[in-house]
Amino acid sequence: MEQLAHTPTTRCEGGFTLVELMVALVVLGVVLTGVVQMFRQTGRYHTGQEMMVTTSQDLRAAKMLMVQEIREAGLNPSIAAPAGIGFQTNGDDRFNTDANSLHMTRDQFQPDPAGSGNEVDGYDGKTDGTDEDISYYRTNDNCLGVVGAVLAAGVNTPGCLRRNTAGAGAGAPVMPNVTNLQFVYYDANNAIIPPATLTSLSKLEDIRTVEVTLTGQVENPGAVSEPTQTLQFRILARNM
Repeated sequence: MEQLAHTPTTRCEGGFTLVELMVALVVLGVVLTGVVQMFRQTGRYHTGQEMMVTTSQDLRAAKMLMVQEIREAGLNPSIAAPAGIGFQTNGDDRFNTDANSLHMTRDQFQPDPAGSGNEVDGYDGKTDGTDEDISYYRTNDNCLGVVGAVLAAGVNTPGCLRRNTAGAGAGAPVMPNVTNLQFVYYDANNAIIPPATLTSLSKLEDIRTVEVTLTGQVENPGAVSEPTQTLQFRILARNM
């Protein structure tokens, strides 16, 4: 019987060597590290931008509120209204008018002030109604928990901007992380009135415009290149 010749099959023995695998793993590790760092930096950037936007929005909201209310200081449509409606002084640093706080009154329209069901004259010549007696100041706290002491103008400690109505309680928080709140007062000749002289109603009646400097700090200052933002604006007290 004739036997068939056996031809050996050639097998491919090619593959990656251990050195090649190690080099590939090192390259992959470098690439993955770069990707992780990129995502981390991007996350930090967006977080920082969000904090800056939040601070900017808080500042603008505080400015809008203060402009609207301080503009109406001294509003007194009632003929029978007593003198003294306007900027106020007080022995309590929260309720006086100086460099670090502002206290003002106005006579607002109160629907049905007597509770009779008839809205005759909502201007009653008094300042004991809702939002008629207002103070702004900054306290040494984060707007949460225990209310701290009133902070002086120029002290850069982050504090809470507060709004107090009728001198009741600790005041409602307006904005946290405020590093500066300062008021400058001008008379009819655009001359600065020294805050130390604003101790009598006659002197307070000289105020015509108020310049407000308000500085806010982001929640995590180390995460952004510009941790603070400042708004400076002047308000005309139309009724003074």
